[in-house]
Amino acid sequence: MTFDWVPPQIGPPGPESPARAPQTQPYRSDTVIDGWATAGFEVRAASVRGPGHRASGVPRQDDFALATAAGSVIAVVADGVSNAPLSHLGATMVCRTVVDYLLRADTDAAVDWPDLLRCAGWALVEYADRQLGEPDPQRAEALLASTVVVALVRPDDAGRAVAQLVRVGDSAAWRLRDGTWEPLFAALSDPQDELLPDGVAALPRVPAEVHPVQVTIAEGDVLVLATDGFAEPLGHGTGDLGRLFGDGLATPPPMTRLAWMLDFAGGASDDDRTVLAVWPVPPGRP
Repeated sequence: MTFDWVPPQIGPPGPESPARAPQTQPYRSDTVIDGWATAGFEVRAASVRGPGHRASGVPRQDDFALATAAGSVIAVVADGVSNAPLSHLGATMVCRTVVDYLLRADTDAAVDWPDLLRCAGWALVEYADRQLGEPDPQRAEALLASTVVVALVRPDDAGRAVAQLVRVGDSAAWRLRDGTWEPLFAALSDPQDELLPDGVAALPRVPAEVHPVQVTIAEGDVLVLATDGFAEPLGHGTGDLGRLFGDGLATPPPMTRLAWMLDFAGGASDDDRTVLAVWPVPPGRP
């Protein structure tokens, strides 16, 4: 059995350039994939360096993290702000801090979402203090700023789940149902005092008001989190990319296939792209 590993073409072909090694220490891999099953859920995730960063030798600035606790799934996607030179580290620290926070919390109780985001933001400030001798939050955001979208997915009735989500910035989430992409966050309308100087909402700044979103994920639905490198070319989900992932995520795909889909080429979409998907699984299903 053979498989064509040429990346899927979305839109008109773009310029082709050889991938350059990321110019950073410690080394950061071009592509990361993960996936597993637990009682009640299956998960898949992939993060791929975009063509623009491959051509210029910039490291992948996206990251994700997954964990399970007390039957729930913790899912986090982060996107380092392009103008922050160490934002790839910031994205990783945000993901790990959020997971650690929720692993220590009682996942059956209400989550203090503003406190979680403050802790994730403060991790960036502490890193700047320890490693760079710069405890100033403004210096930390200039170096390490990152968006984030978090989901805590709890099992509900047979084959269903309830997800609570929160975000800072333009990373996104959807409920994918029968090929239709239902956005879970409204269009961004952040007050200017919560934005970085380049107009991006990102940690370590935390919005004055945090509004978690709650959604039911039924059997056959998929909860999808992603960075803007996927969200922007996806649009409303009615184009080629929406159909590719709508079909490809109808059931949990092999991890390598998710990474292959995410390595799509064509058009002006050259940013890093990360997708994380969660499927509720009815009891008794293998």
